[in-house]
Amino acid sequence: MQTCRQSGLEVGADLGVALVVNLVAQLCFYGALATAGRSLTFAALVLGLAVPRRYVIRRLFNTWVAPGLRQTRWQSWLEVGVDTVVAMGMALVLQRLCYGAAATLTTAGGVTGVLYAITMGRRYALRRVFETWNARQAKSAPV
Repeated sequence: MQTCRQSGLEVGADLGVALVVNLVAQLCFYGALATAGRSLTFAALVLGLAVPRRYVIRRLFNTWVAPGLRQTRWQSWLEVGVDTVVAMGMALVLQRLCYGAAATLTTAGGVTGVLYAITMGRRYALRRVFETWNARQAKSAPV
């Protein structure tokens, strides 16, 4: 099972990469409307809410893993999938709040789709890296 410290590190690494991806996606989809104020507000809201959301979901999924065992690949995908569905709904609503009428279903859906397609792969990779790290620490820990 992952420690609280490892969960925090994993979520922090994800946050840094997500910020860059988020700002670039907004610029690509909204162009001139993606002012510094709008882009940073949207990114701050989405990512600011992501940290507690991700941490709660990470800890919830940890309860399904017996002490001393690793999360399976299937459980990693399920965890990432559940969190992504929740996050996509939040992103659509937040874009409407930040971009108003410009956040059409097509545009907001496009930004959200691109962001979360990248998110799925990025987060799965991070999840597996941290699971491997945890397993190596468990093997080297004194008995």
